[in-house]
Amino acid sequence: MSSIGAPGFPLIGSLAVVALLLLYGASYPGGVSLWVLPVLLVALVLGVIWFGRLVARLLNPVTRPDVRRNLPRWAAPPAIGLLVLALVVAGEPAKSRFALSEQAFERVARSAVAGDADWKTRSGTLGSFDISWAERHGNTVRFALAGGGDVIHAHGLIWSPYGEPPLPEEEEYEPHVEHYYGPWYLWVESF
Repeated sequence: MSSIGAPGFPLIGSLAVVALLLLYGASYPGGVSLWVLPVLLVALVLGVIWFGRLVARLLNPVTRPDVRRNLPRWAAPPAIGLLVLALVVAGEPAKSRFALSEQAFERVARSAVAGDADWKTRSGTLGSFDISWAERHGNTVRFALAGGGDVIHAHGLIWSPYGEPPLPEEEEYEPHVEHYYGPWYLWVESF
């Protein structure tokens, strides 16, 4: 009998941790961190290990019945992968994380537009996001997200309750802006 058995806690647990890291990496509106690339590589390696073990069991007539007996354990890795893929494609990690933080962002934006002196302009934390800076421009407030960018392009959110936001004219970059939902827009610097 082969020593290669159905996936156990080490493989399925590792895939679950990788899945959580990928969901966290996809939770930045408008961007994905570069640190996700090595995590994707680990996911690929774990997938190859799973597939190799499955093929070895299926090709051996003696161990083939074990696959059917332990089908839930064999099905867990691809199920985890498909679930993560579906959530990321649907944008759920970013939507959920921002929904938990939206109230904090809007409170600061309204405070800034109202002219309150105590609103943040420096780095800090709003909800579950680290902010590099926040800047008021007319009736809009632009927030630069820290930690979720690709290190080359800055990105973030703009609160603009009166439609597409006017951006300050800066010669260094051409920002790309798209509607996110409600009064929120995503922006990315394009150098």
